[in-house]
Parts: sequence; C-alpha cells; structure tokens
Amino acid sequence: MGRPSAGKSTLASRVEDRLVELGYPIENLDGDEIRKHLHPDLGFSREDRRINNRRTAYIAKLLNRNDIPVIVGMITPFRDSQEQARDIIEDEGDFVLVYVKCSVETAEERDPKRLYEQAREGKIERFTGINHPFQEPLNPEIVVDTEEQSVEDGVNHVLAQLEDRGLLDERLDNEYNFSITRKEEQEVIDRLGDLGYLDR
Repeated sequence: MGRPSAGKSTLASRVEDRLVELGYPIENLDGDEIRKHLHPDLGFSREDRRINNRRTAYIAKLLNRNDIPVIVGMITPFRDSQEQARDIIEDEGDFVLVYVKCSVETAEERDPKRLYEQAREGKIERFTGINHPFQEPLNPEIVVDTEEQSVEDGVNHVLAQLEDRGLLDERLDNEYNFSITRKEEQEVIDRLGDLGYLDR
C-alpha cells in the first residue's frame, strides 16, 4: 500500500518477476485493474474504498487457499481497511503489509497523469493525500522508501524480509521438470520412507 505514484505497481511487478523466476505461481492483483474489471460499481468514498479492499482481500484469500501466493498493489489509505485485509487473509494464510513510502511532493513530481495537479485545482474529488485522507500504516511488516531506495534495492529488501520471515522456500526447479520446494521434497522422501520404499 502507499500513495498514488509512490511506486507500488512498479515494485509489485518487479517482485512478481523475481518470484516467478524462483518458481512461485504468483498472481499480481493490480489495484487499478481490479477496480476496472471487477469493481467498476465502486467510487472513492471511504465506504466504497473499504468494500473494494475487502473484496480484493477475499479474492486473494481464495487464491491462497489453492496454494497461489498473491501480490496486491492498492492505495489502501485507511488503517481500518489495512487491518480488515489482514484479518481476512490471516484466517487461512500469511499476510505481509508492505508500505511503499513516499512523500506527497515526490509522488506529485512522478505523477505521469498529473492527477495531483488536477486534485489541487479541484478537478478531482477525494484524491488520496490531497483532498481525501491518507493514513500511514502503524505496523507494516516491510517498508520500502522509494525516495531513498532504488527499485532494485526495494525488490531485494522485500525478498530478504520475506525470506527472514520463513515465507520463501528454496525452489528446486532446476532439478525437476516441475516446481517443488526443499520442504516438499523432504515430505515426499519421508513418506516414501514410511511406506518402506527407501532404506533409512
């Protein structure tokens, strides 16, 4: 989560690329695409944003249930929605809140659509951080400061943090024609041993 133009989509896409390279069946749910294709009925009021975040978290939960890790890049400007997403996901899986940190000034400089400028001119209502609230998360698991860190540094930081939390298994795709982790390989070996197919 983070302000508009903070770098969420770029970071999410690069993290996705790296995880795919490692053999993970990642789904990257981009906030703009989710709104366009699944939630076009919603506006940008606080309640509509809460509904949008809840629906998206539920989709992520369904994918998690089928062993598909999910990256979601959304503004998520309210703390109650941040915690709502956590509650939905942690019911069955692991939730990691990544705060893509950036000042309003820098985000506005990067804004290719000049949305910040239009919001300041009163042409866009309820634009996060200008004429609508933005609440920084209180306890994010990971913070990537895109003013201080390059994209590559940010990606490496996210992956290192995920690994430190035990959420990344070493993949063995080079040894097999399908994806399997070392943990899964050991489970197979243990099972074969229990069945008497392997000498121990």
